[in-house]
Amino acid sequence: MRHMPILIAAVCMVAASAAPAQALRDPTRPAATSGKGTGAANAERSGWVLQSVLISPERRYAIINGEVVPLGGSIAGAELIAVTAERVTLRTSQGLRDVHLFPDVVRLGADERNATVKRMVAPNAPKDTKDQGSGSSGMKK
Repeated sequence: MRHMPILIAAVCMVAASAAPAQALRDPTRPAATSGKGTGAANAERSGWVLQSVLISPERRYAIINGEVVPLGGSIAGAELIAVTAERVTLRTSQGLRDVHLFPDVVRLGADERNATVKRMVAPNAPKDTKDQGSGSSGMKK
């Protein structure tokens, strides 16, 4: 009986801490698309979704729509003619088509990156520090 208030308080704290956790969004869940022409939606409409690439000195592969396709191989009537780190190029009956690994990501150019990155500059150090050795007060005579 003496520990009953402590037990009730502990149960209430556990129940209260679990409630906000239920409202949190799973960060690994894909974003919901509105269907207004996002890159991922365009990739799905084109029929090809690039999921991964494998680039080594000996070979190049792409995983497109869940299938492993070697360079020069074909998928759904298209030939894989180029594999880079961020995209592949397919030759179709309508012409060349680039399929991006991350269609919603826009890579900044070098000038844009330099403009957005804030650089910290160290304060100017004194030019003549020979009198500031150990045991010295740092004052010039």
